[in-house]
Amino acid sequence: MTVSVNNQLIRIESDASLGGLLAQLALDQQKGIAVAVDNAIVPRARWHQHPLSGNESITILQATQGG
Repeated sequence: MTVSVNNQLIRIESDASLGGLLAQLALDQQKGIAVAVDNAIVPRARWHQHPLSGNESITILQATQGG
């Protein structure tokens, strides 16, 4: 199945979780990121429990410093 990650289609396993997807993208251990599934923020503590069913739109944001 596929999901959209920052407007790019990514293939995932049929039983994938959000945490599994982030591990596939090598982002699961990265600090300073926020993840939303269909415009709803998913807390980091729930990433591995959040199931994906396909066709979701996932947005990954990286915090930056500046002023």
